[in-house]
Amino acid sequence: MAVFFSIPGLRKGVRIQNSGTGISLEYRDQGCDITIIPEQKDNVLAFIQMLSTGEKSLSDLNKCFSKCGFSPNEIINQLDSLGLVYECDQLNKPRVMNGEDFYYTRLLPTAKKWQCQLGHSPLYKRIVANTATMNEIIGYAMEYYHLVKMSPALISPALSHVVDEAIKNQLIMLFVEEYDHDKMMIDCLASVGIAESTLLLRQPLPATFMANASLGVYARQHYLSFFCALFLFETAGHDFNERFKNICIEKKLPAEFYLPILRHSDINKEGDHDLITLNLLKRIPVIAEEEQNIILVHICNLIEILHEEDRQIVNFYSTHKNISRVYYY
Repeated sequence: MAVFFSIPGLRKGVRIQNSGTGISLEYRDQGCDITIIPEQKDNVLAFIQMLSTGEKSLSDLNKCFSKCGFSPNEIINQLDSLGLVYECDQLNKPRVMNGEDFYYTRLLPTAKKWQCQLGHSPLYKRIVANTATMNEIIGYAMEYYHLVKMSPALISPALSHVVDEAIKNQLIMLFVEEYDHDKMMIDCLASVGIAESTLLLRQPLPATFMANASLGVYARQHYLSFFCALFLFETAGHDFNERFKNICIEKKLPAEFYLPILRHSDINKEGDHDLITLNLLKRIPVIAEEEQNIILVHICNLIEILHEEDRQIVNFYSTHKNISRVYYY
């Protein structure tokens, strides 16, 4: 469980109430109750009181309460979701960064670390081992279609919030370049017997839907997170593309199937889509520290969703013999 704090502390003004059955925290017009078993109450109360000082590092808090039967990280994350925790370490880390510095010093390292912790996806492992079935390969293309199809609609909401003309022009260019790319995927799937009418009846897998939904929310409500998420989808995976092509040839899938997928990846590369996040962030002069942490939470969430999507592709498509007739709602 990731906690994006160095020295976490309760916000000033949070009142701690030791009630009969648990612990209550009150802050302005809101609050929360922590219900715990009686044997752990004293330890949790001591943890909350220590947290309120904002003087102990996250690692020290975990060491102090590692054997007390509860997870300090979990409590901190829950309190953070309610806006009751803030970062107290203002001396050892910058409070603000410009967009380009944030990209290189926090966004990329965090994303790479999170991807390394999750490891290779189940689908990638099966492609490398040459054990992926034809249905899984076609299923991957079907989920890719849903992501590509939604791209223009996901870019549009961000345009309504952006006031910087250079950023707006970059987003409009991305919108134009992504528009109608779903037709490329329709041709791809038609080559293996998946008609467009079938695609229109299908819904994406839950994780594919979650990825699109998350991007839509970020584009509408937190466009910095949307900017930072784009590189996850627009960066070409050269090793994956080569292995994907090889297994398609091995499974005797037609070139008309895999070439559009590779072509779309090449379009992203030629259009500098892989640098879209950096190019957008270069126009952002200031990102506050708390805003940086919010972005990183969203990006790690998306990385987990994409990893889960590959797992669902393997689980779902490997169990259906005729995926051209599988509909799900």
